Order: sequence, then structure tokens, then C-alpha cells
Amino acid sequence: MGLRQVESPVSPEEEAIHHGHTSSSPLAAGEDAPFRWDHVRVKLKKEIVSLGMPSVSPIEKVGKYISPKDWNALISDPDTVVIDVRNDYETRIGKFKGAVDPTTSAFREFPSWVDDQYQPDKAQNEIECDNSAANMSQTEGPKLPPRVAMYCTGGIRCEKASSLLLSKGFKEVYHLEGGILKYLEDIPKAKSLWEGECFVFDKRVSVDHGLVQGTFKLCYGCKQPVSDADMEAPEWEYGVSCPYCYSSKSEEEKERARARQRQFENWGVIGGPDKGRRPARTVDGNEKSKAANSNV
Repeated sequence: MGLRQVESPVSPEEEAIHHGHTSSSPLAAGEDAPFRWDHVRVKLKKEIVSLGMPSVSPIEKVGKYISPKDWNALISDPDTVVIDVRNDYETRIGKFKGAVDPTTSAFREFPSWVDDQYQPDKAQNEIECDNSAANMSQTEGPKLPPRVAMYCTGGIRCEKASSLLLSKGFKEVYHLEGGILKYLEDIPKAKSLWEGECFVFDKRVSVDHGLVQGTFKLCYGCKQPVSDADMEAPEWEYGVSCPYCYSSKSEEEKERARARQRQFENWGVIGGPDKGRRPARTVDGNEKSKAANSNV
């Protein structure tokens, strides 16, 4: 199917965890591994990343791929507008030098951002209506950038984002082949234009050049990356909140998160020893844990 194998450097201890040779994790051996073969699930879905626009089809038209080795030259050109297609919690911890950040909280917001930023449909109509060079020079409407270079984590979102821009009249649309991860894998830090770390959707949380695990941790209250400085803030409470979600959570939500965290600390799993199963009922009608009974 053309899938690319990616290997990330790990320590001997991490390798042992991945293969299930340690029980240091409260969740049982191997649960600390970023990916585990027995956790892989394959599902057929209509959209891998949801843009909310069924008419946008990368199969019909898509931007031009640029390899990591050619990426620096492209984005260093002053006529190239570099757009980060990821969401705000991802761009917050790292992006390419000089890249435009749409500050979206979800990929579905990207089309609206494009319309607000460039008004591409209006610009295209004005160009078509102006038949003379004189009229075109007097046009004060929005202008589409001559060249756009887009990037995302692994290149998937750029497939749809580049197709969207082409459908709106953008002429030259490029996107980084293999995404940030391929760039960090291939380009040495001394020659890199990447600044910060790259957020990843697994237990590593972030990676740096060479795909070495980064320094960020995860807030389990909102699933956003947090730094050591963030964890020193008064809004930080492990398993409950961080500076990025504290004000948006109600006290009821925080209390539920605290209860969940207490379950984890007491039993090693969310939900206690029953792990989601209905507790057994004793003779007097009271519920009692099956797992607790079996350990007596």
C-alpha cells in the first residue's frame, strides 16, 4: 500500500517496555510504549482528517510535493507564503521559521481562515472581470499570493488543504512530502529551518531532530502539550488542568477529572479493578468488585 516505515531512536529501557519485558508501568507491561502491535486497529472511514467539505478531493487535484532536501530553498524565497496547516496547540510548540499560523483549533476551521485571509473567490472574480492591464493595475481587491508552501505533521492534512487552495484559484501550491516528521528525520539540525519541537499523537508527545523524543508532556485534562514551565503554573494540576484549559473547565469537570485521577492512583487503571465491567452484587444487594473478591 506504499506505507513508509519510520524508526525512532529509543533507549534499551524503552525498547524493553515496547516488547513487554517490564512491569514498571502500573497499567501492566508494555503499556508505556508509544505504539504496540497489539493495539493497532484498522478502520474504514470516509475522511481521515475532517475538513467538512466533501467537494474537496485530493484524488482529483492536489498540490506539488516538495522533498525535505528542497524545502529550505522554497520557503526561503520571499515570494513564497508558508502556511502551517496544523492547529494552535501544535504550532505553539514549534513551526518553520517565518510560517503563517492560522491559529485554528480544528482542521474544519481552515477553509474559513483561507476565505477571511485571502478572499480567494473575490480575487479570482476581479481578475476575470478586468480585461485590460490598466484596469488590473487599478484593482484594489485582495491578491492571491504567487506561491504557497504548506506543511503539517505527516503530510495528510496538506493533501486536502492543498486541494482546497487549488479549487479556490491559487496557482502554485506546494506541500512538504512526508511532513515535518520526514523533514526532521532527513535534515540535520545545523541545516534546519525548523524551530522548536513537533507535536505527535502518541505517548512521546513531541519529537525533535532525528525524531528523538522531545521535552513536552501531556495535560490529561485537555490533551495539549505542556512544558516544564507550564507545570510550574498555579493552573497546573496533574490529570486535571493546565494553563491552556483551566479557565475553560467548570469546577464540576475538574472534580470529575480528580475522581478519575484518584481511580488511576488507587487501582492503576481508570474505572477501578472492574475495568468497566459491572460490579458483582453480594447477597445483601450491595455492589462489590469481582476483582477485589478474587484477590481475597
